[in-house]
Amino acid sequence: MQFAAWEPIYHQLLEDFGFSSARDEEGALLLAGLLQGRIDCLARAERRVRGRDAVIYGNAPSLDLELDVLPEKDAARIAADGAAEVLLRRGIVPDILVSDLDGPFPAIQEACQKGAIIVVHAHGDNLDALCRYVPQLENVIGTCQCRPPEGLYNFGGFTDGDRSVFLASELGALSIELVGFDFEDQSVTPRKRKKLAWAERLIKIALASRGGR
Repeated sequence: MQFAAWEPIYHQLLEDFGFSSARDEEGALLLAGLLQGRIDCLARAERRVRGRDAVIYGNAPSLDLELDVLPEKDAARIAADGAAEVLLRRGIVPDILVSDLDGPFPAIQEACQKGAIIVVHAHGDNLDALCRYVPQLENVIGTCQCRPPEGLYNFGGFTDGDRSVFLASELGALSIELVGFDFEDQSVTPRKRKKLAWAERLIKIALASRGGR
C-alpha cells in the first residue's frame, strides 16, 4: 500500500486512539538510526514469499487447537508477534516474524537465531523496547505507521496481525490464510477489543486490495 493511500487511515487511528504523530515519527527515526549500516533484508523476505501461499499466524487463544487440525502445506509462514512462541514450542520456525517488540522477546530472539526475518515496527509507545532489543536482533526489516524515513518501510497496517497481511500482500504472496485470529475475543481489555476491531477492518482492506486472494 502506498503511503498516500494509508495516510487517511493513519489519521483516523491517531484520532481514535489519541496517538501522537510526533511520537510515531520519533520512534521511526530512532529505529532507522538503529538499523543504519545494516543489510536490507526486504529482498530476502520477498524471496521467501513471492509466488507462494502464505499462512499468517495470530496469537489468539485458539491457535494451538487450530494448529492441531491444520493440514501440512508448502507455504510461507508469517507469525504475528506472540504467535511465534506457540509455533516454536511445536517445532515450527516462521519464515518471517512481525512484531512491535511487546511480545515475549525470548521467542522473538530464538526465531531470529533459527533464521526468521524479524519485521520490527516502530511507533510512539515502544521507543524503550527498540533501544533494548533491536541491537540483539539480526535480519531485521524496519517498519513504521507514519511516513517512513529512509531505511524504513510502511506497507500499511496497525496491529501485528493486520500488518502481517499487508506485508504478505506486498511481498507477492499467491494466497493468504489466517490461523489463530479471533476478532471477537471477549477475554481481552476494552482497548484490545478496539484494536481487534481495527485489525479486522484493516485485514479486509488488505485482502480487498488484492481481489481477496
